[in-house]
Amino acid sequence: MDEDDFFGGPTQGGAQDPLADAEYARIEQKYSDAGYREGITDGKMSTLQAGFDQSFATCVPLSRRMGQMRGAANALLSLATQAKADEQLIAELRALISKLSTVKRDDVLPIDHERIEHEKEHQQDDNGFEFAQIEQRELESLEDMMGNMGQKRAEPAVRGEELLDALEKELTEVQAKLGF
Repeated sequence: MDEDDFFGGPTQGGAQDPLADAEYARIEQKYSDAGYREGITDGKMSTLQAGFDQSFATCVPLSRRMGQMRGAANALLSLATQAKADEQLIAELRALISKLSTVKRDDVLPIDHERIEHEKEHQQDDNGFEFAQIEQRELESLEDMMGNMGQKRAEPAVRGEELLDALEKELTEVQAKLGF
């Protein structure tokens, strides 16, 4: 080809080169795929974060309240024992501490219907998949087994904040009787 030939074919690497078009299409597809994957990942992360934020805001205050009641009841028992308080009041306080110790997190926290449905769906699968037992669930299983050796644990008549309110009221009444 002559250098002065303006009507000749495209030079390699030029704007009209079919290889350049193919390379552009490949790069465009690569970035499009990467953007799609990042979008999915970001969507999952924001959904997970929103779920975590909602659960945290719901569960932490209830769990903290339960822990504070257990701590307060045990502190009252220590004070009452040292002050040589009435044995009947000490027995009442010990019964309350025992009651507080049988309350499980599932009694206090809202029921997670979505988790329950998800577990039911996967229990019916015959593919051998099993959810990993987290340490807390293992501990609860052991508590259930130990509890079943003696007497069966009665499910609380009320749940959640209603249960906490009732226990808090009972603790306040015992505290008032003790004069602390």
